[in-house]
Amino acid sequence: MMRTKGKENGFSYIDVMIAIVILMVGILGLVSALLANLVRSYESEKLILSKQLALSTVESIISAKELKRAGVIEGWFSIRNVISPAPVGEANGIFLAGFNSVREDMGWDGVAGTADDACAGTGACTVAGGPPNTSAIIQGFEREIIITDLDDPERPAPNPISRRTVTVNVRYAINQTFRTQSVTTILTNYDEVNDEP
Repeated sequence: MMRTKGKENGFSYIDVMIAIVILMVGILGLVSALLANLVRSYESEKLILSKQLALSTVESIISAKELKRAGVIEGWFSIRNVISPAPVGEANGIFLAGFNSVREDMGWDGVAGTADDACAGTGACTVAGGPPNTSAIIQGFEREIIITDLDDPERPAPNPISRRTVTVNVRYAINQTFRTQSVTTILTNYDEVNDEP
C-alpha cells in the first residue's frame, strides 16, 4: 500500500504581514490613547493650578480690603487698579492692570497682583520702602486683575462707591494656545466712613 503525503499548508508571508499590520494598528491605537490621556493629565494640572492662583488672588484682595498701612495700602480705597496719573484727591489703586507675571511669593505687602510681585521682567520686583521680591516666576502663567466700581445710589456723597466687581483672569498655555481661567466676585465696603484717606 502506497501512501501519498498531502500538502502541508502553513502561514504564507502575506498572512504574516497582514497579522503584523493588524497588530501594529492595535498598538498604535493604544499608544495614541495613552498619549491623549497624558496630555489631558497635563492640561488638568495646569487648569487646577490656574484656578487655585485665581482663587488665592481673590482671597488676597479680600484681605487687602481690611489692611491699612499708611502710604502703602489704604484699605477699601486701595482696592482699585493703578491709574496713571493718579486721580486728584483720591487714593490710587494698588493692583497692576493687564496681564502680568505671577511670582511664588506675594512680596512684602502680602497682597497678590501689586507692584512688588507682578513686575515685568525676570529680575527682582523692587518697590520704594520695601525689600526686593526675588522669588521665582511661576512659568507659563500670567494674571490679570480687573476692578470695576459699581454704582450705589443709596450711599451718600462724597463716596457713593460701596461695591466693586473683582475679576481675576489667569492665562496659561497649552499646545501653543492660551486658555484663561476666570474668577469674579463682588466686594462690599461695610465701613460707614465716607471720607477718602
